[in-house]
Amino acid sequence: MEKEEQERMHANDIEIVTEKGIETVRVPILKQENIGTSMAIDEKQIGEDMHTIISNRETGKIAVLVRSVNGTAIGKVLDKVKDKLDKIETVTRDMSATFKKLCNDKFFNASQISDKYHIVSSAIESNQDVRVRYRQEALREKRIRQQEKKKQNKAGKVDIDDEIEKEEVLSNGETTLEALARSRYLLFKYKSDWTVKQTERAMALFKKYPEIEKVYHLVCEFRDWIKKENVNTNMFSIKKKLNNWFKEVEIAGIEELLNFKAMIERDLLAVLNYFRYGATNAIAENINSKIQRFVMINQGTRDREFFYFRVDKYFS
Repeated sequence: MEKEEQERMHANDIEIVTEKGIETVRVPILKQENIGTSMAIDEKQIGEDMHTIISNRETGKIAVLVRSVNGTAIGKVLDKVKDKLDKIETVTRDMSATFKKLCNDKFFNASQISDKYHIVSSAIESNQDVRVRYRQEALREKRIRQQEKKKQNKAGKVDIDDEIEKEEVLSNGETTLEALARSRYLLFKYKSDWTVKQTERAMALFKKYPEIEKVYHLVCEFRDWIKKENVNTNMFSIKKKLNNWFKEVEIAGIEELLNFKAMIERDLLAVLNYFRYGATNAIAENINSKIQRFVMINQGTRDREFFYFRVDKYFS
């Protein structure tokens, strides 16, 4: 058999029944020898297609690469190596319902660990969501003012060319819209890491929007709770601190933060398992980054099958 044909036939195809009928799913990598006691599962977009990658956290090698994020499809692939799955002791994943169900169904002996970095990212996003909400409200108010001025101008009451738009200026010299737009990055940081300008901007913004400040401090409290230093801490103490944080969130009553709290509660056991094992999905994120660099170096993935062949050789 010629080399090119070998490259294109090294992957597996599986068929699944969907609402649309029978569909074929590509499985570029399926290597049971790469399945170990500590695994990680994550998704990765390659070209226009979403893929699921299951990798060995100890060796860094890919065990399964499926061109799908459909739980049924991934489950059928794993059925081909089901005799190896009972050796898995821990599996790290994000907080998606699909991966949670997949791990429940297939990694039945494994303790699931929600990835710390996905959790922290979601917490920070809740703060950003509040900021964006206020910015959209400010933009809406500005649009309504401008529309009103246009109506007045048509009636001859106001010369719109001479009308100066008056926006509230905060104590740091920025308008509310400017401060809301420019405060994005400071919300990612702890207060101790702010620059002088970021400190001035934050103080002005928090004075105008105390709800943003409240969420910021609650998110920082949560980030302190889930720090690496707390791994292997007494579990009673860990749970007590989380329950106290939950109460603070409920008292604050801010929708975006309540949504994040609900997400933590839905996956609470896997979140708490971080403090038992200290494992994260870092190896999966590292593989994703390497594949992305691989895509850039090879100027895309136009010949997808050859790309899969090379990923197999380099990463599994």
